[in-house]
Amino acid sequence: MAATNMRSAQFRNVVEPLLNSVFDGVYDQRKDEYKQVFKEENGTPRSYHEEVVLYGFNNAPLLPDGQAVEYDEGGQLYVKRYTYDVYGAAFALTKVLVEDGDHIRVGSTYAKHQAQSMVETVETVTANHLNRAFNASYAGGDAVALCSASHPVIGGVQSNVLTSAALSQTSLEQAMVTVRQAKDARGKPIRLTGQKLIVSPSNMVTAEVLLKSVLRTGTSNNDVNVLKSMNLEPVVLSRLSSATAWFIQTDAMDGLKVLWRRRIQKSMEGDFETDSMRYKSTMRFGSGWTEWRSTFGNAGV
Repeated sequence: MAATNMRSAQFRNVVEPLLNSVFDGVYDQRKDEYKQVFKEENGTPRSYHEEVVLYGFNNAPLLPDGQAVEYDEGGQLYVKRYTYDVYGAAFALTKVLVEDGDHIRVGSTYAKHQAQSMVETVETVTANHLNRAFNASYAGGDAVALCSASHPVIGGVQSNVLTSAALSQTSLEQAMVTVRQAKDARGKPIRLTGQKLIVSPSNMVTAEVLLKSVLRTGTSNNDVNVLKSMNLEPVVLSRLSSATAWFIQTDAMDGLKVLWRRRIQKSMEGDFETDSMRYKSTMRFGSGWTEWRSTFGNAGV
């Protein structure tokens, strides 16, 4: 049957699987950068997801023989709410394209671009949490930026902002010390460990040299490079907007995450008024962080 005589349902049954195949060929073969830093979870079946952050107990006191145990209390520090946003893209195949037999060629090209657009959307949305890490206008559950010197804790504030410095042997060593000295909301040491060094492409070579050189960089003293033994993994995120900023991701739980409410969905339908066939893809997810100690940031210089 000629394409010009096909009904919408027939057209969709023939063309939609072809476009889906082209779309999936791009989308499924992608190498996601964000997954190196953001943990993926399935979202809850509602319009938002909340995580309550509690503070724990003090150290247990010494109990002399016969003395009653003392009761301690934890409490709520803040609530982090993730909202599920919908993202989507579409294109139309006009009746003229169908009449001229160009709908498959043009539709396949558009499907490739749309798949890439959806890939870039997730990467950009997630990377922006780091791009805005020092911006107080983009606050987390505790009402301050991801990287802030004013995270509220019991009796005061704590910081996960590293002293501004270019990425170097000295600044990275000091950052690892700072991470290790982190404390919980009650002021108790929690033995955090740095796991990943997150950089933009501008710092990717420097990161590789610092983390993989056997000897300490920038010196002829043949000192051992202690950073190599710390097993810090370099991660390059192409969509980081700052050429100088860099981050240490720690082993703290509930850090940067993506909560999927609805993964990618594709569909095709006809438009009665224009005789066009429309192809769209949508997804719904929320992203952000709950525990700020998962990320220590340096704005660089």
